[in-house]
Amino acid sequence: VQLKSSVILFADINEDSVNHTLKMIHPKLEYQLLLAKKVQLIDALKELQVHEGNVDFLIPEYRSILEEASHLLEEYKKQPAHLERLYGMITDLFIDKFKFKGQNVKSKVSLLLEILDNYDLNSLMGFFDST
Repeated sequence: VQLKSSVILFADINEDSVNHTLKMIHPKLEYQLLLAKKVQLIDALKELQVHEGNVDFLIPEYRSILEEASHLLEEYKKQPAHLERLYGMITDLFIDKFKFKGQNVKSKVSLLLEILDNYDLNSLMGFFDST
C-alpha cells in the first residue's frame, strides 16, 4: 500500500544568523588572505635582496616578510586549499540563503567572488543584504 502525500515546508530565516556566520568566518578569511598576499611577495622581495644586496631601504613590513619567508611558505603549504574552502563556504551560504527564499542567485556568484578578492567584511555583508 502506497500513500501519496505532499509536504509543504515553511522556513523562517533569521537574517542575523547569516551576518553572524560571516563575522565568525571573518578572522580566518582575513588571515588566509593576508598569508596568501605575503607569500606572493616573497619571490619579488628575494629578488630585490639579491640585486640590492641590502634590504634596509624596505619598509619594516617587507623586511619582516623576508625574515619569516620560510615560516610563511611552510604555513601556506600546510593548508593550500584553506582559502578556497572559505570562499566555498561563503558562496554556499550566499546561494542557500536565497534558495530558502525561492531565489536563484547563481548568476551573482561572480560578483560575490569579486568582493571576496577585494575583501572587506562590511562590503561582503552589504552584498548579502542588498541582493
